[in-house]
Amino acid sequence: MNNDTSFFSATVIQSQLNGKVKYVLSDSEVLELYYTEPRLAALIEMDIIKLIDHHLVVNLKEFITPKTKHLSAQAKRNKSACCIGIQYASKGQYYKSGENLITCTLDILLRAAGFLEKGEADKGTQTDAEQKKEASKIDSEIARLNGILSTLPGSFSGSLKSHMKRKGYTEELLAQESWISVSTIKQYRQKEDKEKTLKTVTALCIGMHLHPWLTEDLLRKAGIVPKATKLDGAYRFLYTAHYKDKIEDCNIYLKSQGLPEFTMREKA
Repeated sequence: MNNDTSFFSATVIQSQLNGKVKYVLSDSEVLELYYTEPRLAALIEMDIIKLIDHHLVVNLKEFITPKTKHLSAQAKRNKSACCIGIQYASKGQYYKSGENLITCTLDILLRAAGFLEKGEADKGTQTDAEQKKEASKIDSEIARLNGILSTLPGSFSGSLKSHMKRKGYTEELLAQESWISVSTIKQYRQKEDKEKTLKTVTALCIGMHLHPWLTEDLLRKAGIVPKATKLDGAYRFLYTAHYKDKIEDCNIYLKSQGLPEFTMREKA
């Protein structure tokens, strides 16, 4: 443990919050999270999470005021739904081992109810009992997803057909929900070598409200690897965190970031 981390840990011990979640973070707390939570660091670098008014908040316009760049009233009322918080461990729990004395609510924000295709968004901070109950649901969901993945064909076109059949989508309905043209969907189903893009595959998967694991499987089969760019990062954010939304809702985020929006009858 380096001197900075030792100092941080000592600060934690001196400022116990008795199990309460803290959303207003000091610079040292943000720095500690950045270096100990690689997933959070990646989200910050992709501009998905921003540091606003000493809060790590999801970068959506409903949570950040557009001109002044402060937390919006909605964000202040619903911090557990849009901000990363920390929770201090009891004084002696990790002290002897020298491990971190805080836990981060990143999992609750990104992976809890949102991980379940049929789940609803968390309405607030979860109790231990609620987290255990949800953990059981997540275990079942992982088993279900692995079951789906194990039965899918090895091709993109075959897997697309399988998802459409499983979820009850005709080509016309999927075109309506994804904004991808019917002709393009037909070609994706029939021609394995038809050109595909991250944008069109993302739109298809959001149109079907497809779980991110299944979306990533389709992308692999299409030979698509998202690049480390703001645009590709935005698509990854949408198919990971907003796959239950509509395309028009996703366009709100893209527009707020100054990125190209999905258009009607999109073609590859």
